Amino acid sequence: MRLTHHSATDAASTATAFTLIEVLLAVTISAIVLAAINVVFFGAIRLREGSAAVTEKTLPMDQLVSVMKRDLRGIVPPDGVLAGIMASDTTAVGMNQPVLLEIYTATGQLVEETPFGDIQRIDYALQDPTNRMAGPGRDLVRNVSRNLLAVTPETPVPQRLISGVQQLQFAYYDGTNWANVWSSTLSNIPVAMRVTITFAIPKAGGVQNPPIEFLVPVVMVSRTNTVEASN
Repeated sequence: MRLTHHSATDAASTATAFTLIEVLLAVTISAIVLAAINVVFFGAIRLREGSAAVTEKTLPMDQLVSVMKRDLRGIVPPDGVLAGIMASDTTAVGMNQPVLLEIYTATGQLVEETPFGDIQRIDYALQDPTNRMAGPGRDLVRNVSRNLLAVTPETPVPQRLISGVQQLQFAYYDGTNWANVWSSTLSNIPVAMRVTITFAIPKAGGVQNPPIEFLVPVVMVSRTNTVEASN
């Protein structure tokens, strides 16, 4: 009887060797894992791009609403000195488009570099865009006048809030009824205001922005020069 002897090295090699099926199975699992990682990675990239696009589109609208709400909430009633009348049937110096609303509001920033107070005159208007190739609609412009005591009326500083606007409408609540006009003959201000902004239909392939509508309660900001007498 013949006996065959195996060395310790041969035994260790046999114990650690992989079969062809095991190798193919490992490669297949690795390919599946890599494919899943690829799908998740590119899905995350598309989600990030989509979120960035939505943010880029909605951010100007959020800023627009924030600025207009702040202006309307801080309307100052007429006092004959720094705060004039609020009206939707007035004209403004240096503007070639009709003013949709003129208000005096206490939203001016107080800085050491300028001698102006916190009351400023704001004119809201729709103006034709300077770049006709930018798209349909007009620019919603906020015209700001800070020097209210100037001997000669100064041309307001325009601030373009958003473009592509088809229509800007203001509605005024006097405590009883809603009106679409606030006359310059009135000596008071409304209790609340409703703002509606509709956008123009974009060029072929573009997506039209949904309309914006919001309600603003007017917080009356009064000014007085009364000094309490001391005994």
